Amino acid sequence: MTTRRLAEARDRRFAVWATTIAALLLAAAAVGFVWLPVAGAGRSAPALWDAICSAIGLSPRDAAPDPGLAGEPASRVAWTATTRQYIEQGNAARGATLVAATCANCHGRIGITDDAIFPNLAGQSRAAIYKQLQDFKSGRRDAAVMGVYVAPLQDADLRDLAAYYASLPAPPARAPNAPASSERMARRLVESGDPMRGIAACAACHGPMGWTEAAPALQGQQRGYLEVQLQALASGTRRNDINEQMRSVARRLTAQEISALAAYYASATPGGERQP
Repeated sequence: MTTRRLAEARDRRFAVWATTIAALLLAAAAVGFVWLPVAGAGRSAPALWDAICSAIGLSPRDAAPDPGLAGEPASRVAWTATTRQYIEQGNAARGATLVAATCANCHGRIGITDDAIFPNLAGQSRAAIYKQLQDFKSGRRDAAVMGVYVAPLQDADLRDLAAYYASLPAPPARAPNAPASSERMARRLVESGDPMRGIAACAACHGPMGWTEAAPALQGQQRGYLEVQLQALASGTRRNDINEQMRSVARRLTAQEISALAAYYASATPGGERQP
C-alpha cells in the first residue's frame, strides 16, 4: 500500500473516531443537562440553554425578574462588627415590655402562636429578629401588616425586641402529619440538596435540624408560615434575602417539595430530635 493510501486510511479512521466522540459528547450533554433535570423536577422539556443554566445554578434567560426596586439593596442591614456589637447591647427586659404592648396579640407573650399565619419568634437569634424588623421598617420586606407596628419604633426598640425573643426557649416541635415519602423528599433536600437543579443543601445554611447562629431558625416553626414564605421567595414577592440566596433555591422547588420541607422543619427540635 502506498504512502498516500495509508494517509487516506488514517484520515478516514480519524474522521470516524472524531464523529463518534462528538456524538457521545452530545448524548451525554442531552442526558446531563436536559433529561435528568426534567426527570428530577417532573417538568416538560426546557430549551437546551435554559436547561444548562439551571444545571449550573444560573437563572434561565426567560425567568421573570423580581419586582424589587431597581438598584436598591435587598436589605439595609450591614453585618459589620459594629452592627453585631450594637445588637448584643439589647435590653431583654425592656423588650418584654414592648412585646406586651406591640407584639403579643399576634406572636404570643412568649413568642409562640397557635395561628399558622404568624411565625413563632421564640428562640430566634438576635441578628435574625433585628434584620427582619429592620427590613419591615425600611420596606425591604413586605410591610402590609408589620409596617403598622414597626413604623413608630426606634432602632433601639428593634434591638431590645431582638434581645427578648432570643432569650426565650425555642418552640416545641409539632407532630408530623406528612407521609413517609414527603419525609424522605425533605430529608434529601436538607442533607444533600439537588445539585442537578442548582439546589444547595438546606443544612449548609440552616444547620442539619434547622438551627444555627448564621441564619433564621426553622425548627418548630409554623408549617403554614414556612410554606407561605417559600412560595413568596419563589415568586419574588419576598426579596429581602441578601444576594438572593433563598430566592435562587425557592424558585427551583416544586410545590410538593415546599410542603415537605415545611412539614419537616415544623417537626424538628433544636436538639436534633424528630417529634414522634
